[in-house]
Amino acid sequence: MKTIKTLLVDDDYLVIQDLKNLVDWNKLGFQITGTATNGKTALSLATKQKPELIITDISMPVMDGFDFIETVKKDFPNTYIIFISSYASFTYAQRAMENGIRDYILKNEITSQLLEERLLKVAKTLHNNRQISQEQLCSKLSAYFHFKADQLPDMPFFSQKYIFLFFSLHLPLEKLKLHFLHLSQYGRKLYDVLAPIVSAGYPHSFSAVTDEIVILCINPADINQPVCNTSVSILCHLFQKQAQELCRCDVISWYDPGSYSLSHGRTLYQTVLPYLHFYGSFPTESVMNLESFTQQPFVPVRTLFPYHLLEEGMNDFQLFFSQLYSHLQLLFDAQDADSIFMLYHNLLLQMEELTNHMISFPSTNSFHSLQEIYDFFAHCYQQIKEYQNKNQYESFSVPVHTAIEYMKKNLSDNNLTIDQIAEAAYLSSSRLSVLFKKETGQTVNDYLTDLRISHAIHLLENSNYKIYEIAEKTGYKSSQYFSQVFNQRTGRRPLSFRQKKPSI
Repeated sequence: MKTIKTLLVDDDYLVIQDLKNLVDWNKLGFQITGTATNGKTALSLATKQKPELIITDISMPVMDGFDFIETVKKDFPNTYIIFISSYASFTYAQRAMENGIRDYILKNEITSQLLEERLLKVAKTLHNNRQISQEQLCSKLSAYFHFKADQLPDMPFFSQKYIFLFFSLHLPLEKLKLHFLHLSQYGRKLYDVLAPIVSAGYPHSFSAVTDEIVILCINPADINQPVCNTSVSILCHLFQKQAQELCRCDVISWYDPGSYSLSHGRTLYQTVLPYLHFYGSFPTESVMNLESFTQQPFVPVRTLFPYHLLEEGMNDFQLFFSQLYSHLQLLFDAQDADSIFMLYHNLLLQMEELTNHMISFPSTNSFHSLQEIYDFFAHCYQQIKEYQNKNQYESFSVPVHTAIEYMKKNLSDNNLTIDQIAEAAYLSSSRLSVLFKKETGQTVNDYLTDLRISHAIHLLENSNYKIYEIAEKTGYKSSQYFSQVFNQRTGRRPLSFRQKKPSI
C-alpha cells in the first residue's frame, strides 16, 4: 500500500521530536519526508516533496502557519492539513476553518492515542479521496472533452491549471480506412501505456482518452520547472519517447507551451482536433507545437469532388487524374484529414463498383503524402484497365483479337503502323479502325499506346533496364518522347514512377 508522505513543521525542535516518537509512523502507513522550523523553509520542502499530509504549528517566525498553508493550498489543494497550537484561540480556530482546515489540536492535549486516531482518520480520508480512480477520472474527462458533459465534478484538482499534451499512434490512411470503426482501440492502447507513467511520476496530474487521442493534463507543480516552450517541449519529447518504446510503433505528439484551466484545455482540444487528425496520418515531425494551429482556425473544404469523372475518365486518364490531383492538393493545403479519408474511401468503392474488381492494397498500409495517394490511384487505374482489357479480350471478334495479338508481339517496333496491323487482321485500315473502336471503345493508336505504357510499367517495376532501354523495348525512338507520353498516361515521369511506385 502506498505510504502517505508527511511534513512536520514547528519552530520548537522538541515538539517535532515528540511528534516523531509518539507513534509508529511507518506501521500506520506514513512516511515523514521532512521537518521545518518556519513556514518559509516548510514551503520550500512542500514544493519539492509534495507531501499529502502537513502537521504544522501556527505561530512561527519568518512565515507563520496560516500564510504557509494558504500558499500551499493554492498549488496543492488536496494536501491534508493538521494545525497544532499552544493557544485555544477562537480567532485561530475561525481562520483555520476559513482555510478549509478541519483538524486543530492543542499541543498540551496531544497523546499517542489521540495522534494515532487522527492519523488513522487522515489515512481513511486520503484513501477515500483516491477512490476516484484513474479510470473514473478518465471517463469524466473524456466525456468533458467530447462535450458529452458540460461540467466536471466540483473537486479541487479540477479547478487548477494544467499543461496539455496530446498523443496519437501514427495512423496511416489505409490503416485508418481498415479500422475506422475501431479508433478507440488505438487510443486505449496508447492510454494504457501513458496513464501508468503519469500516475507513478506525476501525482497531481492525470490523463484521458478520446477515440484515438490521449490527453495528458500535467500539473506544473509536478515538473518543478517554469512553464515555457523549452520545458514543455522536453516533457512532451520524454513522454513520446517512452510511449514509442513501450508501444513499439510510431507515436505522434503535440503540446501547447502554457498552463490553462480544463475549460480552456477543452476549447484548445476542439480547436486543434482537425489538425491532430491530419498530422496523425501525415506527420511532418514526431513532436509538434500547437501554437501555430491555434492562430489559424481550421476551415474544412466544402468543394465536392466530381466523382462522375471517374466513370467518364476510364478511357481518358488526363480528364480524371488532373481533377484528382487538384482536389487532393486542395485538401492537403487545408489539412482536412476527414475529407481526404472520405475521398479515398469513396473512390475505392466507386472503382470497385464500376469494374466489379477488387483493388489490391499496398502491403505497408501506409500513405505519407499527397503524391503517394495519387500514385496509388494511378496504379489502381492501370490494374483496372488491364482487368477490363483481359475481360473484353475474350469477347472481341477474330479480327480485333488478331490485331491486338499482333500489336503485343511488335510493341518494340517503332515503325509499326495501322496499315501493318490491319493487314495482319486481313482487313483494310479503315474497316479495322471502325470495328476496333466499336468493340474496344478506343482507337487502334490509343490501344497500342496503352499496351506500350502497360509494358513499360511492368519493366519499370520488375527490371533494372535504363529508361532509354525501356523506351526502345516499347517502340519509342526517343526516351524524351517516351517520358512525355508516359507522363500523360500515368501522371508521372518514368524515373519518378520507378522511385516512388507503391509497394504492392
